[in-house]
Amino acid sequence: MRELKLSEVLRYMGQHGDDPQITQTAQRAIDTLNRIMVPRSCRICLPVETLDFLTGKDIRRHLHGCTEVYILCATLGAAVDREIRRVERRSMLDALALDAAAGEGIEAVCDEAEDQIRAAEAARGRYVTGRFSPGYGDLPLTIQPQVLALCDAARKIGLSVTENNILTPRKSVTAFLGVSDTPAEGRKKGCGTCTLAKTCEFRKKGTTCGA
Repeated sequence: MRELKLSEVLRYMGQHGDDPQITQTAQRAIDTLNRIMVPRSCRICLPVETLDFLTGKDIRRHLHGCTEVYILCATLGAAVDREIRRVERRSMLDALALDAAAGEGIEAVCDEAEDQIRAAEAARGRYVTGRFSPGYGDLPLTIQPQVLALCDAARKIGLSVTENNILTPRKSVTAFLGVSDTPAEGRKKGCGTCTLAKTCEFRKKGTTCGA
């Protein structure tokens, strides 16, 4: 897994690195996360026509031209959730920093898995889209139980879902990546195509999520 970026943790916190105290707090959070997290991921590749629960125009657009789909599940482990709750009782700033570090951490886990998928498919002369997760656009969170079941995520990486379709451990991600024989466009990056642009907290603070 790549090294966690201090600049990204500060961005998740809505900071720009101009406050030495906050920067030190963010670095401590990274150090804590590196000590306690247990990053794990699993994935499965299936024919796109078998995933009939992928409803909605956004995911269809994302997977246009794809013949196969990777389902990716990733988590940082339960210890991270427990530590965030513990730190909240002592310092909300420290808890915010640890939560931000965990956000960067789970992205790093997903980035590593995506790099592995891309390398494997490139060897086959195939192309891969970016990641698209339940809850983005019109793809509902209600599909999470099916996603985890297909990956056998509970057994493989200890990832489950609540009756309200919330992943547990909380610092976890599920995502879809399409595979095609021609260069895959998938979802374009940037605020201009994001369905959350009008309500985005990052944009309110003058920054972006980086997607």
